[in-house]
Amino acid sequence: MLGWIFISNYTLKGNVVRQTKLWLMPVILLMLTLSHWSAADELWEKGKHYQELPIPIKTADPSKIEVLEVFWYGCPHCYEFLNKHLPKWEKELPNDVDFELMPAPFPGWVVHAKAFYAAKFLGIEKEMHQYLFDNIVKDPRKYKDVSDLKPLFTAKGVKPEDFDKVFEVSGFRKISKIDQAINNATEKVKSLRISGVPALVVNGRYKVGVSDAGGFDNMLRITNYLINKERERMKKKSIN
Repeated sequence: MLGWIFISNYTLKGNVVRQTKLWLMPVILLMLTLSHWSAADELWEKGKHYQELPIPIKTADPSKIEVLEVFWYGCPHCYEFLNKHLPKWEKELPNDVDFELMPAPFPGWVVHAKAFYAAKFLGIEKEMHQYLFDNIVKDPRKYKDVSDLKPLFTAKGVKPEDFDKVFEVSGFRKISKIDQAINNATEKVKSLRISGVPALVVNGRYKVGVSDAGGFDNMLRITNYLINKERERMKKKSIN
């Protein structure tokens, strides 16, 4: 009888322990999550590792979290970023994040920015992006005029007349849609206070550069942290 009582109490105690463990699991997970966020807050310092823009800029889709890369086709660092770091990161992006590209139209880079917009308006941006990088980064000075870009497009099957058409001026202002896009990009770069490339802008609110971040890998880690930060902000905003 005494033996039976001992076994029953032991079994009861075991059930209590198991139930307690199950009850504690959500609490432990929450503590680990908060610990992770706290560690990230301590690790990535605003004003040091990334910059908050004084005035947020509009994004293409307010329902999504936008990550905008500002680049230059003649930049070897941008080229390395594209080929060695972005592919895996971009592949793992969640559905609520849009990754967009914008060339920096700084003096001397405008023609190369036009190459990007020509591909975009021809509907072949994805097909041409890597190809334009592969060619222009080798010798940026070789492509100093729009006419120098034309062979790159015709080699990919674009008809010469179709290439010329996207550069035609029209409308009251007599400006091509590519030049208008360049003007818009120029104003946006000023608003973003971009001084070097590659740079990532998270949801029009935060700017992440290579030097501040301490390398390409950290640049993407900080961007992921800011994506989560924006996701939480947008959730709170929708509740309120």
